Amino acid sequence: MSTNDHQCGSLARLPLATVVDRAVHFILDYQSPRAICVDPVSRVSVEFPDTCCEFDLVGVYDPALGILELSRRIAEDLEFEAWQRGLGTMRRAA
Repeated sequence: MSTNDHQCGSLARLPLATVVDRAVHFILDYQSPRAICVDPVSRVSVEFPDTCCEFDLVGVYDPALGILELSRRIAEDLEFEAWQRGLGTMRRAA
């Protein structure tokens, strides 16, 4: 993790929608693609693609996709990644 990373919260502690919303807003702050990463304890961060840890990488997302498409793709990818890594049950908004 570098000083340019933005923490979006933990998949184990926050609803998926909250984490996705934070990630989307960080990505939209830039004009170039950003990477979404999940560390071993389920913390999600937005990072520069060139400096992120390969093992934590979920995907690289372009802000040109817009808020709705970014939200959909990131939510799907984080849900799959959490399941794949056995991070436990994610919280969902009520």
